[in-house]
Amino acid sequence: MAKAYLRDKTIKKKSASKAGWLIASFAAIFALLLGKYALSNTSNTFSGLPDSDAAYNVAKTFIQPTVLSTNISFSDSEYKFARKSDSVYVIKSFYTTTDKDGESSKTNFTITLKYNGGAGAETSNWAMLNLDQDN
Repeated sequence: MAKAYLRDKTIKKKSASKAGWLIASFAAIFALLLGKYALSNTSNTFSGLPDSDAAYNVAKTFIQPTVLSTNISFSDSEYKFARKSDSVYVIKSFYTTTDKDGESSKTNFTITLKYNGGAGAETSNWAMLNLDQDN
């Protein structure tokens, strides 16, 4: 009876030791993954909606191809910005073009953009919904 007790105790001790090592291994793997996530570049994570400056800069990239003149300057300080919803932005401003004779013309515009997620500064993450231009 004493031998059976000692044998059972030894078997239980071995299985408990294996379980302990297994738990320690999982804990080490979890710690490594957690550390890697904490130290990784977080630029790919969602950081909120873009601000008005980011939306305005993207708007300029959508407008430039629609302008015939190559000499275009945007009013970076005089734009109006509003959000229709969480991801739809409306921007009102103007740009000035100068032709080869030196004459300038001012064009007002209203552009509606939809933010599709991702980096707010990248044009590929936006879609133009509407563009109105008038002199």
